[in-house]
Amino acid sequence: MELRLGKILCIALLAAAGRCYNSAALGNATEHELNRASRPVTPQALVLPLCQLAVGCAGAAIVAFRAGNDAALALLAGAAVIAAAQLVFSWRTDLRSHSATATRMFGRLLLGTLLKWLVIGAGLAIAMTQGLIPTYVLGGALLAFLAYLICLPWLLR
Repeated sequence: MELRLGKILCIALLAAAGRCYNSAALGNATEHELNRASRPVTPQALVLPLCQLAVGCAGAAIVAFRAGNDAALALLAGAAVIAAAQLVFSWRTDLRSHSATATRMFGRLLLGTLLKWLVIGAGLAIAMTQGLIPTYVLGGALLAFLAYLICLPWLLR
């Protein structure tokens, strides 16, 4: 009975202070502590766009040898658009502090995905309407996406 009364009293005091009964537990930080003690961001988020650009450059070198410089430039432009979109997504998600509420992290994920697809749509449309060969632009985008599928499992380790 005394233990229960003590627990109720403790809960009432903490509620009056505006804190939850388990807010002092390990791992439950306030917003101020989250912002101050955030772990550093992961620079690994920059590796994936670099891998996509490297694969795009390798593909452009092969295409330059086989089909000419205009086709190689178009392929490199398509790969660069996808790499830039991945960089924008990483900027909104991985290059931010990981210590945040679930609502904020989900918002970052949604905004990052929206911005990524806006960059892809606008970038590919601009690249294909500026005199570059549309087939090679889309081929470069596909090549960068394949680099994403192949490189991502190794980058997540």
